[in-house]
Amino acid sequence: MATYKEIRGVNIQSRDSDPTAVEGDVWYNASTSKIRMYQSTGAWATGNVVPANGDEYAKGTGAGTQTAAIFFGGLDDDGVADESFTYDGTNYTDIGAMTNNRQMLGGCGTSTAALGASGYTAEARGADTEEWDGSSWSETANLGTAAYGRACAGTQTAGLAISGNTYPGPETADTELYDGSSWTQIADVNSSRRRHAAAGTSTAAIAAGGNNGGSSSALAELWNGTAWTEVGDLNTARDSMGDGGISTLALVFGGNSPARDETEQWDGTSWTELADLNAGRWGAGGAGTTSAAVAAGGYKLPGNTASDLTEEFTVAASVETVAFD
Repeated sequence: MATYKEIRGVNIQSRDSDPTAVEGDVWYNASTSKIRMYQSTGAWATGNVVPANGDEYAKGTGAGTQTAAIFFGGLDDDGVADESFTYDGTNYTDIGAMTNNRQMLGGCGTSTAALGASGYTAEARGADTEEWDGSSWSETANLGTAAYGRACAGTQTAGLAISGNTYPGPETADTELYDGSSWTQIADVNSSRRRHAAAGTSTAAIAAGGNNGGSSSALAELWNGTAWTEVGDLNTARDSMGDGGISTLALVFGGNSPARDETEQWDGTSWTELADLNAGRWGAGGAGTTSAAVAAGGYKLPGNTASDLTEEFTVAASVETVAFD
C-alpha cells in the first residue's frame, strides 16, 4: 500500500489552522490536536423543468457540460422526436429541429459542436449521422452499421460509436470511428449490447452497463485506441443511463430495470456508489463531469411516464476529522 508521501509528495504537515480546500489533503491541526482531511461529497439538486413536459428527453441524449449542455432526439407525445435544446445551468433554449426524428441515439461533443449518431426512427433502426454547429443541424455520412441504442464518446470530429442493436437482428459488437467526414469500423467490444453508457475520447473511452437479449448488464470495458479490455463491473446492472466524464473519471446515473436512482463513479480502477438521484428514472439525457453533471428528463415510475425533471450533481469539499478505530 502506498504511503501518504508517495501519493501526495510530502509528509503530513502540522498546521495552526485548517488550510484552503484541496481534495485528498491530510494535515495535523496543532490548535485542536486533531488530524484533519478534506473530503469531497456530491449531491443532486433539482433544477428548472425541461420544456414541453420533458417528453423530448425520454430516450434522447446529451452532450457538453453542466452549464453548457445540449439535449436532442428522443420521444414526445407524437412519437419519435427531432427537438433539441441547450441548457446553460439554469434555463433551456429551443434551438430547432434535427434533420431526422429519432430516439435511443448516441451523442457526444459540446453544446456548440455536437454529434448525433444512429438511433431508432419511426420506421426502424438508422445509420444517420448529424452535426450541430451552434446554429443548425446538418446530415453527414452514415455509419457502416445501422443500429439503435449506441453509446458515443469523443468529439464532433473524433467520435466513437459503440455497439447497439440491429433490430430486428441482435445486439452488435461493432465500434466505429468518426473523423469529421466518414466512419471507419474498428475493433469490436468484447460484449455486444445496447443502451449503455460511455465517456471519454475516441482514443480513451469507457463503456458500461447496457442490455443484451433483454437482460441488463453491469459489464464495463475500456478502449485504449486499439482494443477493448473488460474492467470492473458496475455495482448495479442497468441500461439507459445518463453519463459524463472521461475514461479514468466517469459518472453514470439512473437507468432501467426498473427506473433507478443510483449514481456510480469510475476512478480508473473501480466503481463507487455516490449520492442517489432525487427521482429514479431511465432514458434521461446526461452531460458533464464527475464533479458537475446534469440529468434531464427520462422515464419515471409509476407507469414509466415521461419526466420533466432536471437535476444537477455537484461535488463540494468539506473538512473532516480523521477517526481511528
